[in-house]
Amino acid sequence: MSLKRYEFGLDLVSDSLTPLILARVTEKNAVTTIVQITNNGAVIPDFGEYTPVFECRLPGGYFVRDDGSTYDNMEIIDPVKGIIQYTMAKEVFARNGRLNLCYFVLEKGGTAGFQILQELDLSADERVTTPNFTINVAEDATQGNIQLEDFISDIDRLNNFIRESTAEAMETLNTAIAQLNESTVTANQLIQLINTNQLLKLTGGTMIGSLGFDVSKPSSVPVFDLSNTTSTQSWARGIGYRLGTAGNRVAEFGISGLGQEAKSIYFGFGVSPWLKDNSFFVESETKKAFIFNKELETTAGAQVKADAAKTAAIAYVDAKFSDSGWLDLPLKTNYSAGTAKPQYRKIGNVVYIRGLLVRVAGTAAGAFSTLPVGFRTSTNYVNGYKTAQQSSAVGSSATIYVKPNGDMEVLAIAVDTSSIWLDGIFFLTD
Repeated sequence: MSLKRYEFGLDLVSDSLTPLILARVTEKNAVTTIVQITNNGAVIPDFGEYTPVFECRLPGGYFVRDDGSTYDNMEIIDPVKGIIQYTMAKEVFARNGRLNLCYFVLEKGGTAGFQILQELDLSADERVTTPNFTINVAEDATQGNIQLEDFISDIDRLNNFIRESTAEAMETLNTAIAQLNESTVTANQLIQLINTNQLLKLTGGTMIGSLGFDVSKPSSVPVFDLSNTTSTQSWARGIGYRLGTAGNRVAEFGISGLGQEAKSIYFGFGVSPWLKDNSFFVESETKKAFIFNKELETTAGAQVKADAAKTAAIAYVDAKFSDSGWLDLPLKTNYSAGTAKPQYRKIGNVVYIRGLLVRVAGTAAGAFSTLPVGFRTSTNYVNGYKTAQQSSAVGSSATIYVKPNGDMEVLAIAVDTSSIWLDGIFFLTD
C-alpha cells in the first residue's frame, strides 16, 4: 500500500474539488488515489462493466495510458458506488514538472496494458472521461538543468568515436585488401601452374604457389553458388587466415546469409568472424553498421536527436514565459467591480491580481471569488495579504486570503462600507 493516499471524487458532468497531488522524480509505488466517480452527483449504473483507465500528458508531449493490467495497480473496490483505487505507475514520475492534464477514463473495448504514446489511443467502443486533476512532480536531489550545448558536446564525442572506429575499421580493411592482393599474386601463379599442367587436387593438400584471375575476362572472381541452399540454411563464406591443421579461424572477411539471400558483410576476427561481437558488420536488411557490436550512428541520426532536444528546450521556455493576459475575476454574490475591474493574470508560473472590489456593507467574511484550475496557489495552506481600502480613514485596510482550492476570501475589514484594492496580490502556482 502506498504511503501517499489521496481520496477525492470526480463527477462526469459537474466541477469537482480535487487535491494537488505531490510527488517527486524516481518515486515508485508511492502515490495511491482512491476516487469515487459519479454522474451529476449520482452513482453510475453497471459501473463494474466499464474498465477504468488513467491517462495523463507528460512533459515533452507524450501520454501515459494505464488500465492497471500490466502492473496490477488499478482496482474497482466498490462497483456499486463507483469507487476505484489506482497506484501511480513509476513512469508518471520520470521527469519533473506540473502535470495539469490528468484524468480517468471509463471504457468498453479499449486497448489493454500500460502504454506511453505520442497520440491517445481512441480505439474503445465506448469512452467517457472525468474532469482534470493536477500532479506536481518535484525534482530529486540528482537533477540539474540540462543545456542544449551539453547534448551537442555529446554529439561531438559521438562523431569522434565514429571517426576513430572507422579509422580502425579502415586499417583492418586495408590489411585485408593487402592480403587479397597477395592472394591475387598467388592466383596468378596457380594459373601458370595449370597452364604447365601442374594440376591441384580437388580436396586436401596445400598450395604453395599463387592463384590469379584475369580481370579482362568475364566473371573473373571466386563465386559461391547459392542454388542448392535451403530456405532455413544459414551460411558464412569469406577469405581469411586459419591456424594449423585444425582450421581455427584467425581473421576473415566475407558475406553471411540465410537460404539464397545475403544478409551481411563482415570483416572479423576469431573462430566466428561473421558475428557482430567480433567484427565490423554491415546489415543489408536494416541498413546499419556495427563495430564489435556497437552500432555506428549516421550524421542524420545524430541530427534527429539534436532536433528533438532543441524542440524540447523551446517548449520548456515557452511554458515558463507563457502569458494568459488579464482575465476578469468571477465574483460571488454581494461583490461587484469598482472603477477598476477585479482581474487576474498568469505569466509563467506567477499569478497577479488587480482591481477594486466593491462589497455590500455587512456581508459576512468569506469567499468573494474562486480562481480556476491552473491559476491557484501551490502552497499547502493559504497566502495572506494586507490590502488598502478606498477610504478617507488613514491606514484602513482589509486582509485577503488565497487558498489552494482557488478561493479568495475577505477576512478582517477596517471600514465596512469601503471598497478594497486587490493590487499587490501575487503568488506562485508551482
